[in-house]
Amino acid sequence: MKITLADGRVIKGNKKNSLLDTLQANGIFLTASCGGKGTCGKCRIELLEGDLNIKGFGKLTQEERSRGIALACQSYPEGDITINIPKESMLTVGDQIAISRTRDLFESLLARKAKITPLVTREKISLPPPTLDDHISDLERLKRSLSEREITLDFPHDFVLTLADRLRKENWEFTLLYQKESGRALGIEPLNGGNGKYGLAIDIGTTTVVLYLVDLSDGRVVDVSSTYNSQMRYGDDVITRIVNATEGGKLQELRKAVVTDINDLLKPLLALHQIRRDDIESVVISGNTTMTHLFWGLNPAYIREEPYIPTINRFPVWEAGDSGIRVMKKSPVYTIPNVASYVGGDIVAGVLATGMHRSSEISLLMDIGTNGEIVIGNNEWLMTAACSAGPCFEGSGIRSGMRASPGAIEDIKINRETLEPEIKVIGNSEPMGICGSGMIDAVSEMLLSGIMNQKGQLIKESSPERVREGEEGLEYLIHSTGKMDIVLTQVDIENIIRAKAAIFAGVNLLLGEVGLTTDMIEKVYIAGGFGNFLDTEKAIILGML
Repeated sequence: MKITLADGRVIKGNKKNSLLDTLQANGIFLTASCGGKGTCGKCRIELLEGDLNIKGFGKLTQEERSRGIALACQSYPEGDITINIPKESMLTVGDQIAISRTRDLFESLLARKAKITPLVTREKISLPPPTLDDHISDLERLKRSLSEREITLDFPHDFVLTLADRLRKENWEFTLLYQKESGRALGIEPLNGGNGKYGLAIDIGTTTVVLYLVDLSDGRVVDVSSTYNSQMRYGDDVITRIVNATEGGKLQELRKAVVTDINDLLKPLLALHQIRRDDIESVVISGNTTMTHLFWGLNPAYIREEPYIPTINRFPVWEAGDSGIRVMKKSPVYTIPNVASYVGGDIVAGVLATGMHRSSEISLLMDIGTNGEIVIGNNEWLMTAACSAGPCFEGSGIRSGMRASPGAIEDIKINRETLEPEIKVIGNSEPMGICGSGMIDAVSEMLLSGIMNQKGQLIKESSPERVREGEEGLEYLIHSTGKMDIVLTQVDIENIIRAKAAIFAGVNLLLGEVGLTTDMIEKVYIAGGFGNFLDTEKAIILGML
């Protein structure tokens, strides 16, 4: 049977596969925060012709159903059909996100007088040429010299393959490259050095992937690029992705998705700066426990099952060739260690970046996302916890919610006299939904303007034009496009309050464990994709901070 799209494209379908699966198999990706379970209501399509076998309607209103709107994950074609995919349903991955904080990073490095210690060590070697009296093998000759320096290494097959020719080409004087942690020889280069050497620092977030290209000679960030994590095709949160990787048998697909993202970011940067792949000699990976497991293709199943045990917390230094990243195959890849199943290398990197582990001040670090991670402490002690804030700040589970991408309402101010909202949209485009920072703004503004009381309940009499009855109870109309209303429902507000409460409870729990109170915290750091856009004043009004 044929599935015809409104733009004229035609793909093959069948009764056994949902429209979501069929579209995905043909490279057409819809937002499906719940991983296709029918609970998030994001994968909406409009049926123009034909019949569908619809298993469920999720969060769709009766009015939407009457217009032929259905959820792709719950819809199975009965024959040839024609559908339209609304713009707000399309999942945008691969778009690069502008980030420009490289100067801050380098200045921070200088301020801390940090010493650059690359993963690859260089040792200048001068060997006596072989003679009839000194006729040991080339490898034994090299080992003898290293033994005198108390250096013991393993020599891989591909290193030894070219050893004889390289030693003679360099006239027995050269620089040996090796990796200390793994104790492995990597290669030989001329004594006066080869080309400039570079490294990659890669942050694999649940929502975004950020890649920094670093000059290893001085630590300067040459360039930076970012994109949305293509694993979003398999769900917004780590639990949904674990289920897809294990029960759905898509572990390798998830791994390939993020590795492809990294390579797609890397290729244009290398071309722009005229850097060869083989000049990338070190890679550092940071991510939460699930993200690092998926990156390396490790089974994440037991992270979500009691007693919540990951395959690994402290990763060996593996090679880029095993990771799939297209740089020098022998380049070492260091993965920042995890602490536990839900306290990953990303929060460890956050501690290192803030320097809170070196300061006598008692500091609080909050990585706000679907899985909120919290660290409290100073240079004498650190304590951490994770709390399930839920995916609402990423737009999941919210009627008009979406992640912070073009078309998302990110800022809201309500006029105190007219009670009319003024909105700011990412990309200055037509609004398609509201992201996490917009939700925080909206709820705090509704509280300050009297549209909502301190219990989080909407007051219908406050603004009859904006506060109205919906299918889930009262809802606040933020913006109407004519075809679509962007609202925050009473249920949405309750979800936001619960997410806020989870973070607040996590902080209070940690403080209670160490016998401190909130007024003893001298500095607060906020991290995470959501944290970057957070209006701290509005978050304080809401009671999040």
